[in-house]
Amino acid sequence: MNTKKESIQILVDEFRAPLNNRNTSFSNINVSKNVWWINIAPLKFENDVNILLHSMDEIIWICLPKGFTNDLSSVFKIRNDKNVVDLEISSDKKYKYLIDIKSGGTEFDFAPYIIKSISI
Repeated sequence: MNTKKESIQILVDEFRAPLNNRNTSFSNINVSKNVWWINIAPLKFENDVNILLHSMDEIIWICLPKGFTNDLSSVFKIRNDKNVVDLEISSDKKYKYLIDIKSGGTEFDFAPYIIKSISI
């Protein structure tokens, strides 16, 4: 299982990706459900948001560009108790792959925002 640091380093080394610990969110596939689960502070959306999704055989780099939406709460579920964007991105290639399936979400499709998908 790759860590966030290792995944960032792979993309930096191979593609000179402008990724670092502060501007990148990371998730492995959840052990109890076929999703990548991520919480991201809404303030991070004031800039480009980089997301690395790690599976057994690939790393998917997604970038949501600054200003991709004017209303974050209309696109994603925001947990008021923690003030985070709460994502559950389907990792099931047979069911809503790369779509936010979080209850209360809008089924946002991350596929158009893929920058790179690399086999590892």
